[in-house]
Amino acid sequence: MGDDLTVSVGGGSRVALDELFAEAAALGALEGACRDWRERAAAIRRGIVQSGVSDAPGAGSWGPASGLSHASSLLETAAWQTQHLRAALVSSAEEYGRAERTVTAMWDLGARYLAANTGLLALFALPFLVVPGMAIGAVLARAAASGAWNPKASARAVLSDPDFVRLVRSAGGAADEFLLGLRGLPPSIAMLLGAGVAAPENASLLLGAAGGLGLFGSRAFVDGPVAVRRDAAVGVSRVPPPAGVGDIARRVPAPAPGAAQIRVERYGPAAAPRWLVYVGGTLAASPVAGAEPLDLTSDVHAIADDSGLDRFRVSGAESGAADRAVRQALAEAGARPGDPILPVGYSAGGIVAAGMVADHELNVVGAVNLGGPVASTDLGDVPVLSLEHEEDLIPALGGPGHPSPGLVTASRAALPTAEGAGAELLPAHELARYRETAELVDHSKAPELAAFGDLIRDFTGTASGERTDWRASRVSSGPAAR
Repeated sequence: MGDDLTVSVGGGSRVALDELFAEAAALGALEGACRDWRERAAAIRRGIVQSGVSDAPGAGSWGPASGLSHASSLLETAAWQTQHLRAALVSSAEEYGRAERTVTAMWDLGARYLAANTGLLALFALPFLVVPGMAIGAVLARAAASGAWNPKASARAVLSDPDFVRLVRSAGGAADEFLLGLRGLPPSIAMLLGAGVAAPENASLLLGAAGGLGLFGSRAFVDGPVAVRRDAAVGVSRVPPPAGVGDIARRVPAPAPGAAQIRVERYGPAAAPRWLVYVGGTLAASPVAGAEPLDLTSDVHAIADDSGLDRFRVSGAESGAADRAVRQALAEAGARPGDPILPVGYSAGGIVAAGMVADHELNVVGAVNLGGPVASTDLGDVPVLSLEHEEDLIPALGGPGHPSPGLVTASRAALPTAEGAGAELLPAHELARYRETAELVDHSKAPELAAFGDLIRDFTGTASGERTDWRASRVSSGPAAR
């Protein structure tokens, strides 16, 4: 675990530790100071010359005017050298970014090739692997029962391994290659056909398959209508404006059954309100939708939003239940079309925040994602800060990523080691750890990160805001109105 943040700008156009960006900013300030002092020295020298005061007798060529001229020359040289050093630092970040994109592309290509071959292998070898697989399973079950093997610890070690996380990120768009291989297509053909299919398209295909299974009575991934109600225990209260990224991370609702999942804050005058909305994480992992809208069904619908295969979605709704619940909560709180919105989300809430950014009918001025799988969303040039942990599997589920100009990703190693990190299955995904990372963002000197603190403070202003909390639930298991 460390406090060093790695900052990626524009979906990977520049990648570096925040210290590098901070040094580049400091060199830029030094260059400006050198040029400012050069202008001052030159102005003083001109004043001396224009006043008719000659250099002191006996001073030779090093009188006041000549000394100031020499100082101006030295300051100009220092400014030039500082400018070139700063450019070299920025260029190194860009080279690092290009190298990172190349490595990511190679991981992606390898994952797709492996998926296609695995699908083809499974087509022919699966019947011969059933009996050995059952035998291995029986041995592992006995080992777990006797205490000789801890399956949860082993799963935690694998799922929190940074290399495994990276493989999953690359494989985010490879499900189609696996299925094509399973149909018997050669790997080269499977990769060619699946080249344009990423995580959103795979999610849409999954929803299409779920819709087909619905003809046989399956309710998997079938979404339904939602309703929201204000938390009477909180009511309407006044809150101070957030001071930065760490402050808004602390305000995101922690996932807890039966508790409010959405928090809305209004700032500004009644005639021109601005809205901060916070969305919590997934609370139910079942593929069959229940009363809780922040569940796996809603997550898959949200990831599938705006994919090129939306027409395959026949599973009860055109958007995730969580997304619809957040919009209802904003409307109930008083938000009107066109009002500026800044969404903040953790895990599944991050997917909702990214989806709101991508919706051009909303006036979203920026967003913050805490550990949500948002990489595949086209965020355009809207400023979006995405916090990710190297050992966290959940953000990797978004796939290799989309080069959105406004996206700034800050990542770090959040765990001491993959082993012994606690009882949680995904310890790096805990909200408490993302709140720690958000605090580091506030203390970072990287200008790209500091800009988000400025954005938040400019958005809310200095006056207190009005807070309401909202509890969302599905009102039935029937299909949502389109």
